[in-house]
Amino acid sequence: MEDDALPPPVTHLSSPKPDTAPALAPGAFRTRPAQFERAAPAAGEADSKAAWRALAARGEPTGQALVEALEAAGLSADDPRLTATRKAFAEAGALDEASFALPGDEACLVRAALTGALAAGDFPAFRGRITNLFHYASGVSAGKVAAYIPQLAKADPEAFALGCCTIDGQRFELGLREGDAAHRFCVQSVMKPMNYALALELAGETVVHAHVGREPSGQGFNEITLNQKGRPHNPMINAGAILTAALIRPGLPVDKRFDLVCRLWRGAAAGDAPGFDAAVYASETKHADRNHALAYFMREHGCFPPEADMHEALELYLRCCAIETDVRRLASVAATLANGGVCPVTERQLVSRESVKAVLSLMLSCGMYDFSGEYAFTVGLPAKSGVSGALMIVAPGVAGFAIYSPRLGAQGNSERGVEFSRRLVQAFPWHVYAPIVAGA
Repeated sequence: MEDDALPPPVTHLSSPKPDTAPALAPGAFRTRPAQFERAAPAAGEADSKAAWRALAARGEPTGQALVEALEAAGLSADDPRLTATRKAFAEAGALDEASFALPGDEACLVRAALTGALAAGDFPAFRGRITNLFHYASGVSAGKVAAYIPQLAKADPEAFALGCCTIDGQRFELGLREGDAAHRFCVQSVMKPMNYALALELAGETVVHAHVGREPSGQGFNEITLNQKGRPHNPMINAGAILTAALIRPGLPVDKRFDLVCRLWRGAAAGDAPGFDAAVYASETKHADRNHALAYFMREHGCFPPEADMHEALELYLRCCAIETDVRRLASVAATLANGGVCPVTERQLVSRESVKAVLSLMLSCGMYDFSGEYAFTVGLPAKSGVSGALMIVAPGVAGFAIYSPRLGAQGNSERGVEFSRRLVQAFPWHVYAPIVAGA
């Protein structure tokens, strides 16, 4: 990425603190361009001076105070963008303005963190507000764990975790109980946006949509049906996702194709490699009659490209459903989409802007199964759910959120995840059409 500099100060993600606080006032927040679209300010000495003054205003400026201030701003201790700064100052004592010099390629980020110019300018207040919304949603007791895949039926229905990552890489995780925040789960259908993105990058939009439509089906996610052109309705339902898998380097062995998928997940998760839930994979493979029926139905209607093997496409699809992650990693993946295809923590461009636009468009219209219209109406954010209880929410130009809660509603979406989503857009003006209301 050629331009990874941070922007000048903007309006922040700050929010009211009381539990009963209303939605933010009009104009209290606005989104801004993704990192790679920003103009690069001059970095170096000026940023170091501004950072030192901001640090001194907090109290005695020491190396430890600097490290603690960065973490208080949401930049975790393992953030790769601040390695040199932490190495230079972690053990330092008192700092004076004359000799205070930050590493040149990190100075802008440090200045932005200390002056409140990151996406969440008042990070503690932002985290506190999200924590309140999380605990409100924990009161939802409706829904049942998915049982049609026996291994998924073993999930703990009370598990509840949330991850957040802003487009500046400010991160935190929450768990209702000890261990929930670190719990690993399989992504199931949450893999579909990433597979679609990869297919777009490898084959191009024209080829992909010659085989897969882009309209909501209005039916169940595993319904045996095609659109009027004899294609799967969209890449966010099972039929479309199987076809999308067929378009990911069909000439390569399945192992290598799956490795491509995992590499994208690893890059979007800031270098944290995904796992693989072999037990879920085996259970789902054994009970994949409907997916096999979908694949044969599509082959009968000539949906697959000539070079693609139906059985290999189905195998790749089932492997991708068993990708294992946690809310920290998944929130980073969501934030990568929110940030125009650039992972906020590594600042590496993984997916093109055009592909991200296509992915988010279909997540908004088709990402929540046959609840997608209602979710778009009430929440108005791109999202993708999975029957494991996973939910990935994208606030474009703001942040990515990940939810894990296995209690599912009738349409297969996490009940607590949907409730959190509703409260999120009540607290922050992030609904796609919120600016119209704010400007009234």
